[in-house]
Amino acid sequence: MKRIIKITALFTAVVLAFAGAVSVFAAEQHRITEKTPLLDENGKLTEPGYCTENLYEYDRKAIKARPTRIKEWDFYQITDGRYMLQITISDISLAGAAIFTLVDMRTGERYEVMNISLLTFGRMGMESDAMSEHTLSRHRRNFDLDINVTKNETAIKLAAVKNGQNVTADLSLAMMDGLESLVMAVPFTGNDKQFYLNQKINSMPVTGTVTYGDLTVEFTPDRAFALLDWGRGVWPYAQQWYWGNGTTRLENGDLFGFEIGWGFGDMSAATENMLFYNGKAHKLGKITMTRDESDWLAPWHFTCEDGRFEMTMTPYFDNFTSNRVLGLVGNICHQVFGKWEGTVTLDDGTVVEIKDMDAFCELSDNMW
Repeated sequence: MKRIIKITALFTAVVLAFAGAVSVFAAEQHRITEKTPLLDENGKLTEPGYCTENLYEYDRKAIKARPTRIKEWDFYQITDGRYMLQITISDISLAGAAIFTLVDMRTGERYEVMNISLLTFGRMGMESDAMSEHTLSRHRRNFDLDINVTKNETAIKLAAVKNGQNVTADLSLAMMDGLESLVMAVPFTGNDKQFYLNQKINSMPVTGTVTYGDLTVEFTPDRAFALLDWGRGVWPYAQQWYWGNGTTRLENGDLFGFEIGWGFGDMSAATENMLFYNGKAHKLGKITMTRDESDWLAPWHFTCEDGRFEMTMTPYFDNFTSNRVLGLVGNICHQVFGKWEGTVTLDDGTVVEIKDMDAFCELSDNMW
């Protein structure tokens, strides 16, 4: 891996060091630095902003919106450039679900098993903190899923049956000491009872095996990485957003990842954009993207207002899903995976060259 220190960044670092600044790129974004109740006594978001460990205290009972609008989920995604695995446990009040989806991105074949219950209204037992030690389980006929979170590992085990075929997973997601993440609390304009608390956890190498009938997939920590999209909130019926994420191992063995996104709620307090280098977070400013609107598999170009994320994605797979019912309820999503290359700049001004990175960016349109 090549590292280049830009002269301008170095000069800025020297100037800011004399001024007592912590970072070369001290963005005007509101960072939460101490434990903070997420909602006040009226159910309004107390302090929009971000942190790199979850300092927001979430309590489902503090929500003042209609119970039917409360949504909670833990969404794990594992990719190795060939296979993509998604494991979701969610409670959206009107229904709860545990869903296991394996996709071969080379052939487009999908393998899925799920278990759904109606009118759960919080009975799925979702945790109030993503990284606290806990076990999240779903045990039903022909479906047994356990997600056990400890300090340095998330262990996922599944044993299910689908159309007479056995479906299993035995996975270990490694979490290094001091692992930082992006945590955001976002309001929505027009309704002060609506909010979104979200934590994106990158940089988790994966070891383990998934089977679906005769198919066996081995995930190894040199190529397979997991992310956790942990969400709790109440938001408008119709929402559309862009979201991108990925983790890779660089040529020198360092672990690099990123989280980008825009369009979901009022992000005036902080962006959803962050780099992760060996588990440490580096905050980014606003990112813009350009692409050929007529071709999902044409290159996507990303640039950051502060010049710290200059990347191009060359797509190889569109994980397109559509479950919109009567055009009124459901999701339509183009989750596009590709090879990423370009440069990113860390807080100290170090420019890191990125090549041949497997990651995704999606456009999701939701009515629910």
